[in-house]
Amino acid sequence: MAKKVRPSAEAKSPPPAGARAGHARGRARRPGFLIALVALGVAAGAGWWWRHPSLAHRMQASLPAPPDLTGKPAMLAERLAKAEAGAISAGNPLAGVIELGRLYHANGFDQEAAACWRLLQAEQPQEARWPYYLADLQRLASDYAAMSALLVRTTELAPSYAPAWLRLAGLQFKTGQLKTAERNYQKRLELMPDDPYARLWLVRVALQGGRKADARRLIEQLVKASPDFSSGHNLYAEMLAADGDTVGAGRQRLLGRDAGRFREAEDPWLDELWAWCFDFERLCAQAALEFQNGRSDLAKSYYERAIQLRPGDITGYTLLGSLYLKLKDPARARDTLEGSLARLNGAKPSLDYYFHLSQSYQDLKQPAEMVRVAQEGLRQFGDNLELYSLLGSGLGDLNRPDEALAAFQRALAINPNASNPNYNLGLVLLKIGRREDAIAAVKRSLILQPTFPDALALLGSLELEAGHPEQAEGYLRPLIESHPEIMAASRLRAGEAAEARHDPVTAERHYREGVALDPKQAELQVHLGMLYLVQGRIAEARDSFEAYHRLQPKNPQSAMLLGQVCAMLGRTEEARRYLTEGAELADKAGNAEVANHCREILGQL
Repeated sequence: MAKKVRPSAEAKSPPPAGARAGHARGRARRPGFLIALVALGVAAGAGWWWRHPSLAHRMQASLPAPPDLTGKPAMLAERLAKAEAGAISAGNPLAGVIELGRLYHANGFDQEAAACWRLLQAEQPQEARWPYYLADLQRLASDYAAMSALLVRTTELAPSYAPAWLRLAGLQFKTGQLKTAERNYQKRLELMPDDPYARLWLVRVALQGGRKADARRLIEQLVKASPDFSSGHNLYAEMLAADGDTVGAGRQRLLGRDAGRFREAEDPWLDELWAWCFDFERLCAQAALEFQNGRSDLAKSYYERAIQLRPGDITGYTLLGSLYLKLKDPARARDTLEGSLARLNGAKPSLDYYFHLSQSYQDLKQPAEMVRVAQEGLRQFGDNLELYSLLGSGLGDLNRPDEALAAFQRALAINPNASNPNYNLGLVLLKIGRREDAIAAVKRSLILQPTFPDALALLGSLELEAGHPEQAEGYLRPLIESHPEIMAASRLRAGEAAEARHDPVTAERHYREGVALDPKQAELQVHLGMLYLVQGRIAEARDSFEAYHRLQPKNPQSAMLLGQVCAMLGRTEEARRYLTEGAELADKAGNAEVANHCREILGQL
């Protein structure tokens, strides 16, 4: 039977005329239909947008209102305006909000900064810096409950950021949560095993909990591991005094004083905000703090930035000049101060300006300039004790004793017992042969400053010259007790002289006495270590070189010597580590001799 064949599409019968007409009308209506669909889509999209605004629009709706910038530098206003424009742009609005937060935080606009950090925390909930910055602002507001919650969140997000653990533990200690604080101090120690801050507070936790034996063990570990940490010595002194050990307490107080002022623990996340600071007073205050913390380069940069903000204000130049004086760089102090006059637009320099500039010339041994500046300061500001004292010293150096004596008398008319003018008066009187008057003046310099080292040393030497050893001891003993570093330096010189006489026994005695007086003098440690090394006392040499390396860890010679004695003692792994370190440090310093010696020993291991 023949198959039924299904007609092809082309073979289908054409539709009726009416149908064709309807189909044509349908085609004609399609564009309008599509427009309607598009319109519906746009409307739907608009409805979705109102429910889910773009990131830039969310930023714009949530940004804090700009603060009052009256009296603020134009540079800050420009940076804020640029950051706000970026925060509401379609490009990268979060970067603009971050910039705003940093600017607000670093310049004291706490509420505005907090609004930015909260906004960022909502948009980037896994970023640990935002709750950490908020915690810092809550600290300033003394809202410890909120601060605690934010620090906990920070440690959850960034468990390896050690400063957060220190801050959290410190807050918990302050609010009486001793066990939790102790646990979190231990977490910081896990991240930073030699951290003196966590160790110090663990001692305090033990004391607060009545665990005296634990506290004593911990504080002894601390001062041994961190001899340059003043707070450890000071706390140990308190503990020894409470136990009745006044001698030991006094020794720890001296060590604490020699170690310098307390330094805040480093906190990179907060420290980095200073790059966004445009507040003159804040920068100057932070510069002073950084100098106290031993970061003189950072202090210098903050003073320089403060000067950029107020180039016509003498304050910044004076503070920077004072910093250079403290850094023993009187030439740069002089150049900074002298060079500032051209930028003051006729403004009058300050009293401190004349004092520091005259002192710069004194340190440069330019007495004529020293006198000129002191006289100009006195003309501008009238009687001033410090300027009269500098004037008298300069006149004395110029061999004009009568004028010098007159200047010191003017200074002492203001304060008869002032230390510096009395001491300097004594020097001039000695120079012109009035010995008894000189001694009386130098003794007066001790009335207000009983441990004035220059006066004690001068009086001690004068008594020795006069053949009065007992009276000399009365001045030299307090000098030793209050300034052991001075006597330690004299032991170093005595030891070197004994070695030059080929008297190693006496040299060792002097070096050991010097180390006992001031264990932080690296030169004493290396001289004692070399003496032991020459005598074949390798284990003792290692102890001295270990102290030397601890005091000067970036000195390639310290690593080389310690590596060498470790090799001689058969401590091969330690030797390799120190010698490799010494070679790398020597390469960086351009010291080919030390680098080659380190590699020569390494080749023999």
